[in-house]
Amino acid sequence: MSDDLGFGKLLYDDGLVARLLGKTRKGRNRPLLYGPDLPVVLLTGGPGMGKGRLLRCVRDEFGRHVPAVHIDCAAPAHAERAGQHPSTRSEVTEALREMAVQFGAWGGDGGPIAVPRLYAGLVAVAAGDPLAGSATGLEEVRRHDDLLPRGSFWGGVLHRAFRSYLAALAALLAAQPLATPLITAILDELFERVSSEGKAALEDCYGAYSGAAGHPRLGLHGLSVDFQQGGEGRANAESFLFRALREDVEAAYTSVRGRMARAGRPAVLLDHADNALGRRLLRPVLLDRESGHHDRVAVFATARRADGGRFLYRSTDADADAVASWGPADGGLPVWQRARGGVAGLVAPARGVLLVRMPTLTTEQQNDEVARLQGRGQGGGAGHAGHPGHAGHMSHAGHAGHPPGEHASRLRVESGIHRLGGGRPRFVTRLGEGAASLRVREPGAFTDWDLLDAPVRSRDEPEGRPVPVADLLLDDLIVRQLPEELPPEQHDHWLDLLSHLSVAHTGSCAQELMLARQAGRDERLSAYRVAELLADSGWPHCPRHFIGDRGLRHLLMRRLHRMGAQGAWQADHALLRDHFATRFPTATDDQCGTAAAHAAHHHLAMGGAEAAVDHLTGAFPLRDATRTMAEWCEELLAIAGAPCAAPLAGDPDDRHARALGEAPPTGGDWLRRRVDRLLHAVWLYEDRTRPVDQALTGTWRQLLDRLGDEPVPGTEVLTRKAGEWAQLAQERQPLKPCACTRHLG
Repeated sequence: MSDDLGFGKLLYDDGLVARLLGKTRKGRNRPLLYGPDLPVVLLTGGPGMGKGRLLRCVRDEFGRHVPAVHIDCAAPAHAERAGQHPSTRSEVTEALREMAVQFGAWGGDGGPIAVPRLYAGLVAVAAGDPLAGSATGLEEVRRHDDLLPRGSFWGGVLHRAFRSYLAALAALLAAQPLATPLITAILDELFERVSSEGKAALEDCYGAYSGAAGHPRLGLHGLSVDFQQGGEGRANAESFLFRALREDVEAAYTSVRGRMARAGRPAVLLDHADNALGRRLLRPVLLDRESGHHDRVAVFATARRADGGRFLYRSTDADADAVASWGPADGGLPVWQRARGGVAGLVAPARGVLLVRMPTLTTEQQNDEVARLQGRGQGGGAGHAGHPGHAGHMSHAGHAGHPPGEHASRLRVESGIHRLGGGRPRFVTRLGEGAASLRVREPGAFTDWDLLDAPVRSRDEPEGRPVPVADLLLDDLIVRQLPEELPPEQHDHWLDLLSHLSVAHTGSCAQELMLARQAGRDERLSAYRVAELLADSGWPHCPRHFIGDRGLRHLLMRRLHRMGAQGAWQADHALLRDHFATRFPTATDDQCGTAAAHAAHHHLAMGGAEAAVDHLTGAFPLRDATRTMAEWCEELLAIAGAPCAAPLAGDPDDRHARALGEAPPTGGDWLRRRVDRLLHAVWLYEDRTRPVDQALTGTWRQLLDRLGDEPVPGTEVLTRKAGEWAQLAQERQPLKPCACTRHLG
């Protein structure tokens, strides 16, 4: 994947990133956006949307011209290092220490950024364990030596403090080894040796710590005690340490040398910032800026939920309007200003956030990426930004030397990538990698699931053994990005549970599957809890489908088709069919109109077309006077719609012949035969994993009109529906669109 694929409007010279940092990718100055009160920029989007890739691009491109530190809040190294000495370390202190090291390694204009304030706080924490032996305590303190660049205003103090403390310890002998605590000795030596400039810096910073009353020594001691207490006290100490780091950065810019040598704004880039560590880093920034403690650090962070995460909001409904949201497709630059009113600490932290929606790839960008991966160079989609249903038509039609069959194959593969990927960059790139290995001989018989089966070499497999691209995508998007709140005992079963739920519609429908598939397990998840976890992971919601992302749903349905020796696909649909069949047939059903229709839907998904035809024939207003024609048409679409609309993998597919009347059903009167043809025509059209046959859609008006041959009330509805469906088919749109199936092409 190209590093900056899809990020043009964010990264160009007058884009959001350049204006926030005051520098372009090539180092030219740009007027600063906002300030001095800056928002925290939260890049929002579900798995595979490129949030982390964008942060890495900012670090690598803009980081040559402004200091830019990058922290992956999901990296296990922070917890591992903290676990080595939990009394004086935490994930937050380890992350702050890593930021300080990166600032200290800055080699651009102005040179390294010293962090003496953060250093003093970390040393106080390191020396504050009352149960640690002298050797252990001193080793913890010495760990931070590298945070003091040469020439800083208290360089070398630490080693004198060691000597002073060890001399005092030797004098006290073994009788009272801790008569002078390590932290007292360290702080005494520090304040005795530090310059007047250093004392002023510490006084401004740690003199403001809770209870310090302007005395920095008390502030540092209090910070150490709070850290040792754990809980809220430790959280307060950690928050203040991050403020100390930002004050160090601010001092580097406001000093005489800094004003002359530094330009733009420094950046802190926090990937996976909606997890526990990220929230503990973001919260102090938001609270400090809300209370008027401003700094010039541009904080970019990532969050999977569209609203940035529940931690940003209070329980009142009014807080939902407190956050500003913007996407590159909106044009211009986002307008942001902190809302006025309220009491700092009591208002929603979301007031200090600017949500930036990650862009999906355009048709042209998708075609270019697929062309690049297939070795056909750039510009595969140049000049074409039309409907995905025509993906690549203009991009390759003029290429000389390609046989017509090859051209048709390219169009077929590209249209499948558009439908499955939905513009999600990781999807598009992975599917493009798979497409590069395909040789499509019969485009008309090629389905999107054939694309999911395409082999791609995996670095995790021995000798790079090829695996289906669908398996790599599930590993990228699900296995490697488990919900933070998913219980550990469910980690190994998460992918299986989602696979079962791919055939569900509503929460109650999904709950039936969950109860059956978790029978016998002590620890269970409800479908409603799964829905929350999916939302927290950034997956979209669709009122008609429990798995609300079409690409993910097809990945999971394909996996379900291959699960279990007894056929998990058949078993799950049979379970739901039997569940709805036991209810009163005319009971209202939110998804399919009636319980009987819902049962017929799942029976059809198993290949049981006869039961669905029987239901629709019996429910036709000519036979059932309680039904209106409009209700009957809605039931037809509900029965034949997704997730029933999936390829009949491994089974004979006679839907096309049945729809055209070339293989009519045995038995039944004229009404049943016409209903059978119409059902199969709609079912095959709503499948949408293969090219739409225009001859098929051309039969709808005839079939609907002929259903109205008999004098049945509401036959005018059939004529109107015929026109509406014909228009939708011309635009290659679903007959019953929803949040995840609109604009499929």
